[in-house]
Amino acid sequence: MTTTIYYKLERLPYGSIRSYASTNKDIVQKGGYPVFFEIYGKERSMSYIVADIRNDLIQKYGQDIKLVNLSVGEK
Repeated sequence: MTTTIYYKLERLPYGSIRSYASTNKDIVQKGGYPVFFEIYGKERSMSYIVADIRNDLIQKYGQDIKLVNLSVGEK
């Protein structure tokens, strides 16, 4: 069974990227305790960040995951 994981990336004022991910869409959209939280330096590309999120969550949930991007303006 595929596990759906929602994630959001936010660019912080000083250029870093904050990421949230959870199996619960409301936690990612409205706040709460995510299953994954990380801050990346401004030198990291979006593709690197998404790959890192995927790799960390594969370790937790296994290979059969689907990532759904809830970011605004970062598609």
